[in-house]
Amino acid sequence: MNKKFLSAILFGALMVSSTGTFVSCKDYDDDIDEINKELTDLKSKLSDLESKVNAGGAYVTKIESVDGGFKVSVSDGTSYNLTVASAAAGSKVVIDDKTGEISIDDKATGWFATTGEGEETVDMTPYVKDGYWYLYDKTAKDFVKSEYKAAGNAYAVVANGICTLNIPDADGKMQTIQLPTTSAAITGVQFIDVTSGAVETDPEYALNYGVATKDNAKWDGPKGAITKDQLLVGTIEPLTLQVYPSSADLSNADIKLVGSDGTVAPVKVTATPFEGVITKAASANGLWNLNIRPDETVTDKTIADAFKAEINNYAYALQINGNILTGYASKVTPTDKSAAGALVAGDVTYNTDELSSAKVPFGETVTLEFDGTKAYDAYLTPKSASELELAGVTIDGKTMSFTSTEKAAGKTVEFTVNFVNFKGETGTAFDITVNFEGATVDPEAPVAAVKYTATDGVKPIIIDLGTTFTSLSAQTATALAAVTPTWNVISIDGKAVTADQSTANGKFAFTMDQVKYYSDLNADGTPKTEVTPINTADNLKKVKYAVFAHSDYQATAAPGAYVLNMTFVDGENELKKVVAPVTIFVPTFTDLFTKVTSVWNADKTVLNALLVGSTSADAAKQYVMTNAFKSVENSGANWDNLTLTPKQMSISGTPTEVATYAKVGSILAMADALLDDNGAVRGNVTVDGTYLVKGKASLKVEVPAFAVNFMSPFNDAVLNFYKGGKVADLNVAIASDGKGTIAKVAGDAGKEAGLQLVASSEKVAVSEDMELFGATNDKFTFVVKGDGVPAGATATLSDAGIALTGMSYGPNYSATLEMTVTALNGIKTTITLPMTINKP
Repeated sequence: MNKKFLSAILFGALMVSSTGTFVSCKDYDDDIDEINKELTDLKSKLSDLESKVNAGGAYVTKIESVDGGFKVSVSDGTSYNLTVASAAAGSKVVIDDKTGEISIDDKATGWFATTGEGEETVDMTPYVKDGYWYLYDKTAKDFVKSEYKAAGNAYAVVANGICTLNIPDADGKMQTIQLPTTSAAITGVQFIDVTSGAVETDPEYALNYGVATKDNAKWDGPKGAITKDQLLVGTIEPLTLQVYPSSADLSNADIKLVGSDGTVAPVKVTATPFEGVITKAASANGLWNLNIRPDETVTDKTIADAFKAEINNYAYALQINGNILTGYASKVTPTDKSAAGALVAGDVTYNTDELSSAKVPFGETVTLEFDGTKAYDAYLTPKSASELELAGVTIDGKTMSFTSTEKAAGKTVEFTVNFVNFKGETGTAFDITVNFEGATVDPEAPVAAVKYTATDGVKPIIIDLGTTFTSLSAQTATALAAVTPTWNVISIDGKAVTADQSTANGKFAFTMDQVKYYSDLNADGTPKTEVTPINTADNLKKVKYAVFAHSDYQATAAPGAYVLNMTFVDGENELKKVVAPVTIFVPTFTDLFTKVTSVWNADKTVLNALLVGSTSADAAKQYVMTNAFKSVENSGANWDNLTLTPKQMSISGTPTEVATYAKVGSILAMADALLDDNGAVRGNVTVDGTYLVKGKASLKVEVPAFAVNFMSPFNDAVLNFYKGGKVADLNVAIASDGKGTIAKVAGDAGKEAGLQLVASSEKVAVSEDMELFGATNDKFTFVVKGDGVPAGATATLSDAGIALTGMSYGPNYSATLEMTVTALNGIKTTITLPMTINKP
């Protein structure tokens, strides 16, 4: 399918007083299959790029045109080529920085990207829709569809500190990705429902208000005394906003609500970091609270109509630093609450939870929320000033905020809530009960992290608790000693335990009850003095180490990054919590075994498995792997926990088992299929495997793959002919009848004479009685080859050595004695020896 279209890559800021360019492709042959492969690569690169920006705070520093696409450079020094390799070189498109007119290949088109200058300048950046470029027509003062096609192509627009990448996905559909070009730029926002964690597409800003019917000079709440006819705007629940990238700072941002007709809402918008807990949300990273208040132009006479258009309420978009970042879907709805009911205890919450189920964290200042539809203002007073003082709790002035201390840990304290309604009338005060959480180790500073390697020689896991208990006050130590602490795994590899606690605990090396407490360690780091029991304040204050120990690991133990909690809970009150990170590793295979250098090739990738032979054909195929590896000293490596897996070999296109491994005896054995019809080894066998620490299925160590070269015991065999005790040239006398003899070796040491076979350091005289590595004389065959040797010549074993028949009778000539031996494992080996034929 051939198409002519404009594939554009805009780079440079398409803004006032800036020049933008993009590249177009012409006469492009659209190969769908090839492009889909390239788009898969694009998807991976874009995912990595978005992750750096959204999570890592990186930003785009440059957009450059390259063949088939564009190159994006990032502030961390990396860059990404976002290209379709089959795209052709394109035309140059330039946007004039004064008039905004677009030129293609240096020819003016009459189309415009911007109009006017100065305050009248309008950013009219071209865009793609329905596969065509839409360009700004200066005369029509609007975008119109041009004749330039852009279907299925990538393009980028840089404007107002944002780089917008338009990339086709694997289905050819265009997707838009926004990235900042400065560290402070915001690429996108979305509103979050703090109750469900879901995205809010059309949030409403509810302005609850009333008008005071009389003076209330005695009201002493945070908002001050009230006068008749005063506009009373309630405490507005903030909207929660998620910002991309998460590094963007909204604290000093210029934030407005803007209608589609340009109307700016008469409100003041400020942003503060979100500090609560969002249900089901994975992270509070990049979250901000937007606080909206009517500005000074809104009065009791105008508030009802201040946010209304001619027919209905304005639909506002969120504008940050001059950029519209949401659709026009948000409304501001003033509601007269003069007739609202009275505030009651159930209308007061903390982190959206009822106070009966929410505990105030130790050492924090918190603010209670009250139902903003029922009360204009509210504040706390102590139910009992003495009780509050004894609990160490202070109220921050005339507010709904208070701060707890160690004295309040695990206690409940009563407060009185005072409020005024939307008529300005003081309501009937009521009491509430607040639960305080026990003291905790600062979650941002847990006890020292532990790194532990599981080995067959099981060692204890020692958690250094530092001064967690030694620094306790006598009061806290007494309270904690009355409670039995519990240990639980709360997260594994960064994932919180939300369901089956027993399964999570079962993955840790030891059970949660295999923990003891110590005051000190020996010089070698092993536990020394146990503290028991810890149910007295004095003993608890001695504890410096928590030690998990046993002679074996749990059956389901697994490596991973664990976070343990040690908690002291009294009824429903958590008095104290220790957060202990413990990362459990398995050793590497090289931590357990090393290779015996003498049986491996130079780079230790190929094992030369010499099958030394036996009188048993089965045993002759076996190699004992303890000859290839030795356990590392003090590693506790156990051969019974090792399983090696020989891989199949393709023989005539069929996967075939060519070797086996048996744990008993640690034997790697060659299968008959490894040999071809000529008795030659087809090739090396690839082997990998696993090692199970203490035999536990999840404590698995991978064995790096290696090759095995199965070798016959005759692999290094040589034929030696001796004369006078020394190896000499083989000379054979042939009689006129064509017969001769190569004598077997005989004679005392140093005086030997005759033919001998040497293999794998073993020696045997060559004769009909020869036997070596289980191979008897029938496994040995001999031939004599050479230009002077007749076709019918034979060489056979005899009592005297090798009998030659049918040989030529003539002057001296050269020949070769060739021996072929078939080992009991089936491997055939051929050895040659030069020889000279002489007359007698």
